[in-house]
Amino acid sequence: MKKSDLKCLTISLVCSFLFSPFAFSSSVDWAFLGENSRGTIDLSSRTSSNLDTGEFSFLHVLGLDIHKVFSSSSADIGTLMFQPYLLKLNNVNNPSFIFDDGNDTKLTWRIANFNYTALNQGKFNIRVGHFEVPFGLEYQIDTNGTLRQLTAAQRGIKTDWGLSVNGILPRFEYEVALTRGSGVELRKKGNPHLFSGRVGTLSNKNTVLGISWLTGDVLAANGVIERKNIGLDASYYYYQWQFMAESSIGKVAGNNTLNGFVELLWRNAKEDLSVYTQLEYQRAEIDYAVSSKSDSTSYWATGVQWVNDDGFDISAQYKQKLKEAEGVNIDPTLSVQLRYRM
Repeated sequence: MKKSDLKCLTISLVCSFLFSPFAFSSSVDWAFLGENSRGTIDLSSRTSSNLDTGEFSFLHVLGLDIHKVFSSSSADIGTLMFQPYLLKLNNVNNPSFIFDDGNDTKLTWRIANFNYTALNQGKFNIRVGHFEVPFGLEYQIDTNGTLRQLTAAQRGIKTDWGLSVNGILPRFEYEVALTRGSGVELRKKGNPHLFSGRVGTLSNKNTVLGISWLTGDVLAANGVIERKNIGLDASYYYYQWQFMAESSIGKVAGNNTLNGFVELLWRNAKEDLSVYTQLEYQRAEIDYAVSSKSDSTSYWATGVQWVNDDGFDISAQYKQKLKEAEGVNIDPTLSVQLRYRM
């Protein structure tokens, strides 16, 4: 282990201890936010090890999570979500293009929007701000800040700035959005833009089905990339078991793509311990002047998460490639995260 890696590991362990519930003598008083509101300080420290090279990378996070429902004397008016997060990278390879390098520190936004719900009793709402792009499984489950991720990587964008209409009807729920296409940061370079949406059966049922779409130009490290996708997702809940699957087809920069994802998850009766296994597949058909070439990437991952009633969260995940496409590198990685929400 390099001295720099050892130093980062020491910092990670110290931060993890400081983030533990034993380091805080009392809870934060959020009464100043008024009625129908809650706030959380979110702290985490993540360590990932490349098992081929022995190198370590680190991610330290300090965030604020505020949720407030505005109401009149007779009904709710809307919901505000406000989540600024400070991220510190150490020795991270191939970080997101919003960072200058693998040792950068940046203030980012996870979710920051207001959803106006007073028009038709929740059946037709208007959301403005920064929110999850309505597409597939990732849209339905909050994976922000966790090791467990679903299918956002397949579409190249997880959250975006813009406007949406959404609602819950007697038999289905929906969200349709027009957004900037720049992701975490609001940028206009290259004129990115995205039109997306998902329509699905009610999410409180044992079986949930949905259809999603997106089309537009998404900002990436090398400029905007044209993306078009249509996908189907399914979730099935059986006692303590959860099965999820998603499949989509589309185009990325004019090349045909096929994506697939499945996950099996088990929770104990207290729902404080969960174990999951995932399998992901991506195939792209690249057109050349006189021919085309098809190549695929696939990997599997397994993880465990334990959360206690005091907000302390310990999780671990192992990820291993099955097949790599040309130009794609998936290293076997073991990640551990300690998190505390106060």
